[in-house]
Amino acid sequence: MIFAQVMKPYSMEQIRTLEEKMNAYETWVFVLILLVAVLILVSVMQRLTIAKLKSLEAFKSKSFSKLTTSASNQNQSSLAEVPIADIHTITQTPIHSAMTIQGKDLPDPGLVFKYMIPLTVGKVITIGQREGSVVTRSTEVLDHHLTIDISTLDTSNLEILSYNLEFRREGKVLIQLPGARDFREMGVKEKIHISKSSHFDEGPYFESLDSNHPLRFRIGSRLNADGKFKVGYFEFHLFTKDLFEKTANGNKRIEKHFYLKLFKIFPGYDTAGQTKEGLVPMLARFGG
Repeated sequence: MIFAQVMKPYSMEQIRTLEEKMNAYETWVFVLILLVAVLILVSVMQRLTIAKLKSLEAFKSKSFSKLTTSASNQNQSSLAEVPIADIHTITQTPIHSAMTIQGKDLPDPGLVFKYMIPLTVGKVITIGQREGSVVTRSTEVLDHHLTIDISTLDTSNLEILSYNLEFRREGKVLIQLPGARDFREMGVKEKIHISKSSHFDEGPYFESLDSNHPLRFRIGSRLNADGKFKVGYFEFHLFTKDLFEKTANGNKRIEKHFYLKLFKIFPGYDTAGQTKEGLVPMLARFGG
């Protein structure tokens, strides 16, 4: 009897109910599959975004590292290219100075200046610290330390010109005249003459100033009891060379060109000790 009840066919109503349940299950299964697919897609997109961000950060970090290295190399290269003064000194020029003086800014022993003397206005030559015909940039020298005023005399002479030389000093100057054995301290103002004539009221005269027997000057700051410079000095030689020039009448006359030679810087520039104003002291003497 029980078996007969089990084998009893379903009614149409029951079959319709089962179909609706199956359709509902299929719908839920489809929704769940779609939801899982969306979640998987979101997860994949997140992974791709994270990987892209990591790659971008690594690229930026690498680029920054390269830029830093490049800048460092450029800075090192710039420092390596800074010229260092090395002129008559055992030291080198510092880079921190507000006005760094280098070798090309300092006069070199052996330097010769040539001067032609106009017939009417003469020529003024000055040796100074930061201004003048010769600029030393030395702490041992003053501006207008030594002034040499050269003018022509007896311009009507048809054979040879004569010259008047006046020397004025603002600082200490030692002078040695041609033929003298020693240097002596120069006065505040002195005169000499270059001429074949001896008719002059003031100062000695010489027929010429030969390069082998020039007029010698030493300029510096302080003198000791022996009449020598305590720290250092610059030695200059003044000499002339004859030159034939035509006068207004067409005659040839001997005129002179003047030469000022920087003979010696003793003991030398200490460029490492220069001041912020761009002045350079002398090297310390050995044992001094």
